[in-house]
Parts: sequence; structure tokens; C-alpha cells
Amino acid sequence: MKNRIFSMDSAKAVKARGFGYLNAIHYMAPATLAGVGNLCPKATESCKSLCLGWHSGQASMVAHETDLNSVRQSRIDKARRFMHSRAEYMRDIVRSIENAEKAAKRKRLKLCVRLNGSTDIAWEGIACERGGIKFRSVYEAFPHIQFVDYTKIAARLTRPLPSNLHLTLSRTEKNEADAAKVLKARGNVAVVFRGKFPKRYLGARVINGDEHDLRHLDPRGVVVGLSPKGSKAKRDLSGFVVEGVAA
Repeated sequence: MKNRIFSMDSAKAVKARGFGYLNAIHYMAPATLAGVGNLCPKATESCKSLCLGWHSGQASMVAHETDLNSVRQSRIDKARRFMHSRAEYMRDIVRSIENAEKAAKRKRLKLCVRLNGSTDIAWEGIACERGGIKFRSVYEAFPHIQFVDYTKIAARLTRPLPSNLHLTLSRTEKNEADAAKVLKARGNVAVVFRGKFPKRYLGARVINGDEHDLRHLDPRGVVVGLSPKGSKAKRDLSGFVVEGVAA
């Protein structure tokens, strides 16, 4: 394949192995950075400026903020292929999931796939083909595999979802009302906190989401506390990062 589809060796993905899972995460260039449309339709300006898919980990290792390195270029290339050669790219997605499942079995682990590592695409509406059979989505093509994702598209949580997809709403500085509604309906909301996580937020219990990315293991109706990733996020004052408890 032209680009590796899944990352399975990031710091967060590696943590999943301690919980019996191989975590495969799919990263593309976020929002409009690939120049092929907006792959994060509900992203706020703060979210885009702090995106961990661009400003943390290996993607952030550049001399200047606008520079490209091999990781950023790979994510741009994947986003462009996804938008311009959709059927071919979906074949690569399917093949990569099949290979990841084989790798998980060799390691005696279960597979958990996150398709939006740095984007916010409603994959439940994107068709694919597997073994000569057409499916309405990747979730339908792999009904035995667990998928997880974060989304800022609150409407996705109000629609019927595939039984093997677990969604967590990502809170921003502009969607706290949506976050409160999701929590009231016993859904989960991810919140980035600076400092120590509070015990409760928006009336819900806060759990430590930094332990792993296996969001389907979380209890229902909780706030998933996350620490800011990358130097920009740690300095954010826009309201995207919430002040936690002072150390």
C-alpha cells in the first residue's frame, strides 16, 4: 500500500495491550489541511489549531508550525486518496482491518479499531466491499470487531448506530449544551482538562481516559477526562481545554 493505513504503535495504542486489545488507529490530515474538503465538519477554530493529529506526537516534530514532515505528508496523502479514490481507499481500509485482525490473533489479543484518529467522518454512511460482497459500512463488513470513535457531531449519537460502534462525544468550547444532553441520555463525553481531573463535571463522574483508548469499556454516563496533548494544547486559553483541579 502507498501509505500504512493504521497506526498500532502509538503510545495510546500500546496501552491497550495491557487490557487485552490490539488498538488500530487510522489517521488522516484533519479538517481542511489536505485541501480536499473538511474532514472535521464540527471542529471549532480552537480544535483545529490544537489537533493532536497535527500538533502532537511525530506529526508535531517540525521546525515551524507550517512545515511538513513525513508523518504529516502521509496523512495528507491518505486524505486525498480517501476523497479522490474512495473505492480504492476503502479496499485498503478493509484489507488493513483483515491484516490487523490476523496480527491480533497472533498476539492473542482482541482487535479494537478507531477510524477517526484525527478526523470526524461518519463512517456508518460510507459503503465498502469485502470478499465480493457490498456492505453499507465497514462496521457491517466486520460485525465481530469492536470499533470506537470520538465525534463532535452530536447528531450521530441520536441516530441508530451499528452495535459494534461505540461513540464518545468530544466537548469543545462551543458544544457544552450538547455535552450536557448526551450525559443526561447516559452517553459519554470526552473533556480535556488542564491539571488534575475533577471528580465531577457537568454533574457526571469523571474517569481517567488517558489509561487507554478503549472507550467501549467505559461505564455509561461519564465524562472521559483527557490530558492536553502537545505544547499548544497545554497552553490553550480558548476554553477548549478546561481548568481542572490545581495541583
